[in-house]
Amino acid sequence: MFPLTCHCNLQDDKIQDAINHTLQWIPKVRNDYDEPKYYEAFTDIENPNTLTYFMTFSNQDAEKRIASMDEPRKFGEDLYKMCTKEPTWVEHYLINSIRRSKPDSQIHTRVEYKIKPEAIPDVLNHIVDYIDTVRDNEPDVRVYESYQNKVEPSKFIHLAEFADKVAEQNNKDVSHTKKFAEFLWPLCEQEPKFIYMTMVGSARR
Repeated sequence: MFPLTCHCNLQDDKIQDAINHTLQWIPKVRNDYDEPKYYEAFTDIENPNTLTYFMTFSNQDAEKRIASMDEPRKFGEDLYKMCTKEPTWVEHYLINSIRRSKPDSQIHTRVEYKIKPEAIPDVLNHIVDYIDTVRDNEPDVRVYESYQNKVEPSKFIHLAEFADKVAEQNNKDVSHTKKFAEFLWPLCEQEPKFIYMTMVGSARR
């Protein structure tokens, strides 16, 4: 799989235009194209100027094929005009993934952190084990994915979606989350950043 994120910083007067532009585009992604397999857009609740796209292609060739087509390229060109600067694209490795349902979750979060480089192998193993444990024990965690930055492999993002606030609080309280946090935090170069998001739309298949 070939996961990408695209981070856009929107002009103040273009936020709703960008949301509408994305809402019009997502059904086309779902109905007219075979890739990407997952395509979702979110705004940050505390900073609505931040619009983030998470997309996962089968492979890099699939991404290049779609990006070369006229309509996807036109969508991107029009979106770029609404941004304060050129959007930031990041390629990732997908470490582990839970995807259980259609996008009906109430709580959407992402966590960003950077660890000490020498800790990478150990952190990768713990992330895999942690997500496996969440999969087996927390059915109301609808989505949980961990990505490792390809260019800066000490940087990670976790994307999580919870059925409701009860499911989110349960995830915070369970012993495996506390154990994972106790392991991870001392290895971080800076404290993990927790971000709540509003889903703009999704083209899950």
